[in-house]
Amino acid sequence: MVSKVKLFFGVIIIHFLLMNQALAKEIKISEFTGFNLLSGNEEAISLENKHLVALFLNRSCPCSQAHFDHLNKLSKKYKNFLFVGLHSNKNTNQQMAMSYFQKFKVNFPIFEDKSLQFANAFNALKTPHVFVVSPEGKIEYQGGATDSRNPKRARQFYLQKALEEISQGKSVSNPITKTLGCYIQR
Repeated sequence: MVSKVKLFFGVIIIHFLLMNQALAKEIKISEFTGFNLLSGNEEAISLENKHLVALFLNRSCPCSQAHFDHLNKLSKKYKNFLFVGLHSNKNTNQQMAMSYFQKFKVNFPIFEDKSLQFANAFNALKTPHVFVVSPEGKIEYQGGATDSRNPKRARQFYLQKALEEISQGKSVSNPITKTLGCYIQR
């Protein structure tokens, strides 16, 4: 059995700034340090001046599972963004979470967030809940990946549109969207 590992912020500086109603906070992150549920190892990942796509996921949420293929496709298409999953569930043991995410062949790292440090820092509400953060720490997008609990039934692909607009040097036209899914239990 893998021992309990606390998630450390490493060289992470978090500060909240009231900016405007469209984007409520700024988060400065230079590195993620914690237990990667896919590799089974303690790891540190540098953001290397890339945009961060923080994806809050939960092994107990069917909405998270339904989005894995869609999120995998986006992470392959938008290689200039760093996709990082955060498993924010204080009631799941590490071994169960590891086998779950490995089974679905998620192609980006997923860090354990059992203490909900990341969920609380980002104020993530549900899974999947997505945040796109600029290298300067500005939250450029937050909300759902799509307008549906299952992307196969979606009409709007919010995250994809935000990534496309950022890639083209544009501001995100819809920076906050509704998040559908399972609530993160606090």
